[in-house]
Amino acid sequence: MLEKYGHGGDLETAAEKYGRPPGEFVDYSSNMNPFGPPEAAGHILRTRWQEAAAYPDPAARELTRRLAEKHGVDPACILVGNGAAELIDLAVRVLRPAVTGLARPSFKEYEDAVRKTGGAVKDIPLREEHGFELHLQDLEAAAPHCDLLFLGSPNNPTGRLLPQAVRERLASDALPAVVDEAFLDFLPEEEKLSLAAAASSSPNLIVLRSMTKFYAIPGLRLGYAVAHPDRIWAMRELQVPWSVNAFAQWIGAAVLEDRAYARRTLEWLPGARAELLAGLRELGVLAWDSDTNYVLCSLRALGWTGRGLQEAMGRRGILIRDASLFPGLDDSYVRLAVKLPQMNRRLLAVLAEVFAERQREGRGRAAAEAAAAGAAQTAPYAVEGLGAEAPASSGPDAPLSPAGAGPSRRRGSVVMLQGTASDVGKSLLTAALCRILLQDGRRVAPFKSQNMSLNSYVTPDGKEIGRAQGMQADACRIPATTDMNPILLKPKKDMVAQVVVHGRPYQDLDARTYRERYLPEAEGVVKEALERLRSVHDVVVIEGAGSPAEVNLKDRDIVNMRLAGWADAPVLLVADIDRGGVFASLVGTLEILTPEERARVRGFVINKFRGDVTLLEPGIDWLEARTGIPVLGVIPYLPQLGLEDEDSASLERKLAETARSGPPAKLPPEMLDIAVLRLPRISNFTDADPLAFEPDVRLRFVSSPEDFGQPDAVIIPGSKNTVDDLLYLRSSGLDRRLLAYAAGGGFVTGICAGYQMLGARLLDPQLVESDKPELEGLGLLPTETLFAAEKRTVQAAGVARLYGGYPVEGYEIHMGRTTFLEPVEHPFLLQEEGSAGLPDGAAVAEGRVWGTYLHGVLHSDDFRRAWLNRIRESRGLAPLPAELRFTERREAAFDRLAGHVRSHLDMERLYEMIQEQETAILT
Repeated sequence: MLEKYGHGGDLETAAEKYGRPPGEFVDYSSNMNPFGPPEAAGHILRTRWQEAAAYPDPAARELTRRLAEKHGVDPACILVGNGAAELIDLAVRVLRPAVTGLARPSFKEYEDAVRKTGGAVKDIPLREEHGFELHLQDLEAAAPHCDLLFLGSPNNPTGRLLPQAVRERLASDALPAVVDEAFLDFLPEEEKLSLAAAASSSPNLIVLRSMTKFYAIPGLRLGYAVAHPDRIWAMRELQVPWSVNAFAQWIGAAVLEDRAYARRTLEWLPGARAELLAGLRELGVLAWDSDTNYVLCSLRALGWTGRGLQEAMGRRGILIRDASLFPGLDDSYVRLAVKLPQMNRRLLAVLAEVFAERQREGRGRAAAEAAAAGAAQTAPYAVEGLGAEAPASSGPDAPLSPAGAGPSRRRGSVVMLQGTASDVGKSLLTAALCRILLQDGRRVAPFKSQNMSLNSYVTPDGKEIGRAQGMQADACRIPATTDMNPILLKPKKDMVAQVVVHGRPYQDLDARTYRERYLPEAEGVVKEALERLRSVHDVVVIEGAGSPAEVNLKDRDIVNMRLAGWADAPVLLVADIDRGGVFASLVGTLEILTPEERARVRGFVINKFRGDVTLLEPGIDWLEARTGIPVLGVIPYLPQLGLEDEDSASLERKLAETARSGPPAKLPPEMLDIAVLRLPRISNFTDADPLAFEPDVRLRFVSSPEDFGQPDAVIIPGSKNTVDDLLYLRSSGLDRRLLAYAAGGGFVTGICAGYQMLGARLLDPQLVESDKPELEGLGLLPTETLFAAEKRTVQAAGVARLYGGYPVEGYEIHMGRTTFLEPVEHPFLLQEEGSAGLPDGAAVAEGRVWGTYLHGVLHSDDFRRAWLNRIRESRGLAPLPAELRFTERREAAFDRLAGHVRSHLDMERLYEMIQEQETAILT
């Protein structure tokens, strides 16, 4: 339950529950202006912080004066408070009603305040069939039985304004009432709709206002009441001294003058709200009209509870309000804020994926039950977890059908990037297009049908896909799903790979068996996954693999031109000019394609260009004349981007570039030299990426004892084959260098397979990992690892006991279970659903040697810096502050990449391709 303290917006509780930092959630559970605080707030905090040494004005005179001017009332009619919450409490304590009428559903704090004074509550039901609008006759019927009416205008959680007839009745001074106008600022002509002026002269009416919602400053706590001076005086008598701090007073006065901010907010809301409501209704959600910046919804038509959807969305980093906690609503209700259009589209996309996932699970259960009863005559997919049968039209050349799309959702468009070879930059260009389309307001998702990579990514539901597709999903600002990469191949040894289907290991297959036996079955898996993505997104950016010109593989291709044909996708052919022979590679690729395939190529992209583009123009002219296909962009090489690499091929390229640049310069004495062992089957080497951007670190990869040098720390990374890579360390002599280094007090870290290697023994009685039932480890940790057939894939978060209790997060992907041969310090405490915390890893030698299963642990900024400072301390160097925020840098890198590609790619032509498909789909 996220509403632990009775409200939405509780990021700390969300962080505890879902194991991610508070700043990583998108909060739809509280209704703040998505533009964030006005600039005046930042200016005051920056320039007046020294004035915190003085007491605030106890009467908040400057802010009171400006609020009185805003409403055209006497300052004696205004009381500034510590948020509307304090004023709700003060109003009830002053009035002390025996019976209070509440229009249900309503904000629970009204009732809480009444109960605290010993009062009772009379319900005035707001009926769903009336759109939750309060009718005057219902109010009149309840009034004789109440000492006070407490109403919201707009109501929270329904978002409905009090009707004009009700407002006029309250303004007539005949009914004692408190009207909460906390969200009225979001309505045009707010002063005409407000009862503030009437309250200033009425002994029976109190109006409460909040400044935190409209101006997005809830951390400051600021509200005010408007009432007759006698009421204000009575409330002030009960208010604690200095209730409103100085910064809140100063900022409140300043933001009232920001007319541009107010105008921008009022222009944003109507369109964003209408689009969100339309999107929700298209998904089958019952969503009621609202007059303000949040909407009330029921999930009963979809069979969900509010609590269930809150859980599913929270695991994906999006917080929503369980509205069943508002008295008067059942367990199907949720409340959603209205945010900026691109954020709302992301919300809708994630909702669609969550609903679709539930449907798939339901279809899978139904199919299994039917098969068990002998009622089903069709064969389900042979891979556990696919949860659906192959569509009847899933033959090798059948077009994709809109299975699962629903009757009201048209299929999204597609655009496909193919390359003249591997590692030409398709993955980053796909990420760039994803972010560009997102910036331009499209619901976008990536797709790669089959990926061969040892760099993998764990989805929020604990499935494994290619790292690049996880990175591309981040570029789209949506949670990754296995539909984005339904088939992942993880090489284990020469000609053998583990086949991962929809995030779960299927079998270890050699290349011939995979091609001859599994690829025909894989076609249906690929088609269905892509169709599900198209059913909930405006555009799907498809990434090919390798080259479409591999003639020996074309007849069973599921990643390039046959896939383009199934999806009817326009293709951009990408070539890497840095390799040389760019024109030959483009023309040669086209020559091998069939006429139908060539017709799909709508443009060329020349990637990684260095130099003066005008020198390339004669070649471009020749290429376009020779092929009749335009060059849509020449993308200059973009250094130091900091986004994850796809696989070891890209690592080899980077290492080769480093080698070409010559021997490294002598390391300054204040720099740390950190070495990563370059294992032959290295996986998830992106664990070390943040170190490359730390100002006091030189990061290098070591392949031989001769390269080992005198590092300040050594990292043994992940591996797809722990046993074979440990044997490599022994055969190369790197193990002896490492053990001597550790014995001399060196810092050694093992991650996943590296952690397993650091132990005393590796046990493989079922020969899951290798052909060796037992192998001696490096012996630096008192652990042994037993390899099991079941792979553990999970996102995890917790705290580091090592180096100071900093938060950490990441993911686990491993098939081994590690136990301890003697008591040991566990460097991390990781939390999972329903647990108080599980110890992870082992540390010895006062924290110099440690291992963990947590991939991404060094992406946790404060822990990484604490580790580096521990190394610095051992060398007598002063500690440095944790200035690098890698996640923020990564998000900025997406925008940098998108801006770079946008400025060098013919986006008008690209949008023409998308528009052509949209037109064809609609007709």
